[in-house]
Amino acid sequence: MAGNPVDNFNSEGIPMLRLIRTLASSLAVIIVAGAIAPVSANASPLGKLLHLHVTGAQIMDARITVQVYNQAPLFRDVKVDGHVYTLMPRHGLSIKAPVGTPVYAASTGFGHRKGELLFTVTPKTKDTTFFIN
Repeated sequence: MAGNPVDNFNSEGIPMLRLIRTLASSLAVIIVAGAIAPVSANASPLGKLLHLHVTGAQIMDARITVQVYNQAPLFRDVKVDGHVYTLMPRHGLSIKAPVGTPVYAASTGFGHRKGELLFTVTPKTKDTTFFIN
């Protein structure tokens, strides 16, 4: 019976097809589980108890924001809390610092000398723009 096609059938291809089918079904299960996971995580009884992100209500920021604008045709440097920031000509900078932080001139300008106190951050200076030359 050498001419029978069933006797000459090469079965080496069947495990490969079975492997591909197994991988495809596993991938489908992972995709379905991934789609369901966010819904079930929010519906769990522990809900937000294990949520590790900080919400906006939990963050307390006591810093004040002020703006410094350079009106000069040359760059100017300002020193805030030990850091020197360069203001390009006719550009501004927003500074967010704690109350009581002094802002010094770190370069010489028309209305100030290097090292001179420009202003101190206070609650009254919140959202104020300071112009330097």
